[in-house]
Amino acid sequence: MARGERGLTWKIAATFIGAIVGAGFASGQELSQFFLGYGVAGRYGVICSGLLFALWGVWLGEYCNRRRLASYADYLHFLVGGVGAFCVDVLISLYLFCSVFIMLSAANALFSGHLGLPPGCGGILTGVVVLAVLWGGLESLVSFNVILVPLKFLVCLAVFFLTRGMGGLMPQAGTSPVVPIFPHWIGATLFYAGFNMLEAMVVLVPLSERATARECLAGNLLGGLGLGVFALLIFQILLPFRSQVAAWEVPMLVVAGLAHPSLQWSYFTVLWAAILSSAVVSCYGVATRLRGRLAYHPALVLVLALSLVLARFQFSSLVRLIYPLFGGVGVLLLAVQIARTIGLRLSR
Repeated sequence: MARGERGLTWKIAATFIGAIVGAGFASGQELSQFFLGYGVAGRYGVICSGLLFALWGVWLGEYCNRRRLASYADYLHFLVGGVGAFCVDVLISLYLFCSVFIMLSAANALFSGHLGLPPGCGGILTGVVVLAVLWGGLESLVSFNVILVPLKFLVCLAVFFLTRGMGGLMPQAGTSPVVPIFPHWIGATLFYAGFNMLEAMVVLVPLSERATARECLAGNLLGGLGLGVFALLIFQILLPFRSQVAAWEVPMLVVAGLAHPSLQWSYFTVLWAAILSSAVVSCYGVATRLRGRLAYHPALVLVLALSLVLARFQFSSLVRLIYPLFGGVGVLLLAVQIARTIGLRLSR
């Protein structure tokens, strides 16, 4: 693989990972609510999620690259036609908007709980940084994730090694076990991958149009498998504390603090980086969909302003309510893509 190819492959992989590793992922809330309630069996769901990310990402990239689809709106139009594309596009735009204010809500929880700042300050600061990053468009978004993804992974790896065997040190009184959202981890796996891929496709589709088929395959495969490793690390870190995590708004930050105060500060930085990267992707997606009715930069300001108003709701409650709901939309899109592919092949 040539040097230029390696560079674009890493950009695709880093953007894929950065789009999904947001506040819910890096804080441990998503993995706690979707998989931790099943105990050790939840590990199978995490591993299957990573494989599904990789396969779905590779398929999506190949699908869009072959047809030179330049945006996820083009992808939806090709997949489900005009009326269907409009309906799904509205749902995805709504999800992306929800993701923006969930990220700002997470920033409020992070800065209030860890730094003791007044409510709302974390969201405002995060919103200003997101606006600054997105002012330059898609290229700024990609560069932002290329820098942050290695930092997130290295600090998460440090937390994993330094907290091993610490579960027994936690008091068992006043436990708050996690209640699974779905009856079985298979359902949790499908819906978990479903809502995350809604966000990832916003940036994966336009990147696939710029890349070769080989770069798409390598970048999406690397990104999907990287997400699986990242998720498994966080799951394994939280598993010994599964009787306590339901009471914690930001579980990974609490566990990092148990290992060492300096590690907690390091993870604070990583978590804020995760919030920023996910908010950047979501806000970009909404702003580009509003472009026909509103110019790009005013759309950014409007989306962030409305999100700050809604960010006052509790972070963990938003994750439990909104993400499973939109997970169904992602699973439906995957089913339609499978049916569409089979139909095209049978018609040949």
